[in-house]
Order: sequence, then structure tokens, then C-alpha cells
Amino acid sequence: MSRSLRPVLSAALCAAFFVQSTGAADLAPVFARGMMLPPPGAMGAMALPMPKPLPAAAVKPAGEPWLASAAVVARWVAERLTAPSAPVATGLPAPDSLAVYSAAKPVSALASLPSPEPPADRMLISMEGRRLVASGLAAQVASILQTRRELKPMRPRFVGEWVGKGGAVQVRVDYLKPLGFTRGEAKGYRVTLSDGYERLFPNRGALPEALMRELPLYFAGDNVDIEVTILNTGSEPLSNLSVSAVQEEFTPSGAAGAPVTSPVLNAVASLAPGATAVLRWRVKLSSEGREAVNFEQTHLRVSAPDAAGSDKVLLDAPQAGIVDPPRL
Repeated sequence: MSRSLRPVLSAALCAAFFVQSTGAADLAPVFARGMMLPPPGAMGAMALPMPKPLPAAAVKPAGEPWLASAAVVARWVAERLTAPSAPVATGLPAPDSLAVYSAAKPVSALASLPSPEPPADRMLISMEGRRLVASGLAAQVASILQTRRELKPMRPRFVGEWVGKGGAVQVRVDYLKPLGFTRGEAKGYRVTLSDGYERLFPNRGALPEALMRELPLYFAGDNVDIEVTILNTGSEPLSNLSVSAVQEEFTPSGAAGAPVTSPVLNAVASLAPGATAVLRWRVKLSSEGREAVNFEQTHLRVSAPDAAGSDKVLLDAPQAGIVDPPRL
């Protein structure tokens, strides 16, 4: 190779390297097509498609987004700092002003209502020795029944009161082997059991006079032995006495209640003036009560035939005896 060709060859190699390294080789087909362009007179006859216009570029809003957010936060803080403060109560209103306000408002009627009492069946149970003691009625009954089988009779008998004073006969109803006693008080019923348990069961309202005394306590469904003593208070002997007894629901008025057991019938052949006759039977107390403290009454009826042979009622005592069988 002559020295005159060396510069030309070097220039050709540099151009090839430049085209390959810079991507200019992609323009080779363009140059090739440019080499094949038709003559100038034939350009008008060619119908070449026009390129589609480019879509308009989206214009971004001026400014920075964080500047707008900071402005919102600054405006909110300024409003809170410049807002007027709430009025502060400096003291309670005078009673006279409250009375005037209540008289002028429809809420005055509500203000005169008594304050609500706490629920009686709220079970607040705490441990006391080996047994549970609760402040609510339902919980207290559960506490009593917890040791029901361990209870022993508190007395051999509960001696009742004589009823029928002024008549031909008087009767007294005794309940044998009571497990405790229930006594009506101003605030409710005080229950005492043979194992030392004692609690006051609150009651709303006044209690009937017949319950304001000590009454025998058993439990619903218990079998109870009843002993009735009949006294002839007249001056004439009595014969062929019929004695009817039935357990009834307690009535505050003292009248006859709904029967809860079948009648028990007994007879006394004769009873001299001043003499007594004793009858005994067993009854099953009702288990239909729904309250923590329930009462049943023993309704006694004593009759005898008169001179004409008709049945004459000598005594009719719906509440000859009252007993408390709490609901199981």
C-alpha cells in the first residue's frame, strides 16, 4: 500500500467507527431513500399521506403542591388561635333563678319526679366465710339456697295467733320445724335462717299489716306439717265438727285467695265447753311463686250442724296462718 492511500484508509475506518458507535448507521436507509428520490417534476404527482398532528402537551400548574398544603394548615391554625374562647362558669346559679327557669319550661314536671332507685336484682356478690352473700334479691335467694340442704329447723314449732275471738270457736295454726323466719319491716322483709344468715330484702311501698310480724319460713315445694288447735269458747258442747283447710295465695286485703292446694278435710266428734281438739296434717307448699319473698295463707273453715240439721259455719278465717315459701 502506497503512502498516499494510508490517510484515506484511516479516514474511512474512523468514519465507520463513528457511524457504528453513535447510531448514525440507522440513518443509512434514509440516505438510501434519498438517493432514490424521483425527479423534481414528479413530486407533485405522488399522493403521500400527511402525518397526524401531535397531541397538545399537558400544561402543569405553576407553583409547588406542598406550598398549597402548607397554606391550608396555616389558615386552620390561625382560625383556632383567633377563635373566641367559650364562657367559663364562675359559680352555680341561685336557687331562685332555677325555680323561675323550671316554672317557665316544660321540664318542670320531670324535675318533680322522684329520683330513680337502684335496681334490686343487681348481683353484687362477695365472699363471706364459706357462703356467697349478694345484695340483689335474686342473688340473695341463690345465696340462701346454696346451703338449703344443710339447714336445720330453727325451732320445733312456730306458734301462731288465735283467730276467731268473739265467736263460738277459736283456732290457732302452728307450723312445725320452720327453717327460719320472715318479718315485715318499714323498708322490707328481714329474713333469718337457722344457720345465722340474716338479710333485709328491700320492698317498695307499704307492707300489709298482716305481714308486719314474724312468720315461718320454708322453701317452695317443701312438705310442711301443720297443727291446728280448736277451742270451744261457748257454753254449749259442740258435736260433729267439720274442719276444712286449704292453702291459698296471700291477699293483702285479708280475703280468700286463689287456692294452691286441694282442701284437707277433718272432723271432730265432740268438743265440750272450754275444751280443745288438735288436728295435724301435711301440705306441700306451692312452687309457682316468682318473687324472692312469697306468702301463702292457710284458710280454715269450721262448721257444725244446727238443730235443724243444716250446716252452720262457726268460723271462716282466710288468714288463720301465713307462711313464707321463697321461690326455688
